[in-house]
Amino acid sequence: MCTTLAALGRDAPAAASRFRRWVGISGRSYLVSVYPIGQCPDYVDAVLIAVDASGTCVWIGEAGQGGDDLAATLAAAARAGACEVHVHLLAGDPAARAAAIRDLDGRH
Repeated sequence: MCTTLAALGRDAPAAASRFRRWVGISGRSYLVSVYPIGQCPDYVDAVLIAVDASGTCVWIGEAGQGGDDLAATLAAAARAGACEVHVHLLAGDPAARAAAIRDLDGRH
């Protein structure tokens, strides 16, 4: 489940559009940065959630080493209907990223 963040202070509207929070089946929260699918920076080792216009996850996985592989992954997600990519950068190693993906995807 994805929700917008209740931002505080005068930057609230800008922060609300850039950041969201996904909640995994465990109840754990995951802070994500939101980008239009065609404008995602070339991240490596991040958890990606590709989302359609209704806010539904159409794909979840790892950014891997970025570059052409990331571009191909995002292009495939766009063909599947994704218009945004939500990027979680705080899972610092492969095991943490795999655990986050399982939790967010809802399959164990």
